[in-house]
Amino acid sequence: MVIGSMIAMAGLIWLVRTISFVMYATKTPGTVIEIEHTYTSKGGSTYHPIFTFADNSGIIYTQRTFVGSSSYNFEPGDKVTVFYEASDPTRSEIDSFQTIWLGPLITTGFGLLFFGIPYYTIFLATRKPKPVEDTNVTS
Repeated sequence: MVIGSMIAMAGLIWLVRTISFVMYATKTPGTVIEIEHTYTSKGGSTYHPIFTFADNSGIIYTQRTFVGSSSYNFEPGDKVTVFYEASDPTRSEIDSFQTIWLGPLITTGFGLLFFGIPYYTIFLATRKPKPVEDTNVTS
């Protein structure tokens, strides 16, 4: 239960920070310029899109998505929408479910699942059964 609650709390904090970022971020067009391919220690692959965008003052930034995946949904040359923090344009992300929302939602859900299962088990083990009424009353 403790580990589940800690994971859920971390996921909720990540989710609140993501909501705040999306609410206050500046939107701008961007372009995926390449896909970074790295190999994991277990023999798998991870792909991170690398994208460029210009902030409001015209400075061009090249960034890599924070979240990688075993497959990629972007191709070099794809036009994307980018969210970036006006006070720190290096804090940016491609506007897609996978890059912005998937991580915090999975973490929160996983934590709530492992937090909730022990409580539900305890609830089932400690609840009192309802008395059964006899419907066959004979007079």
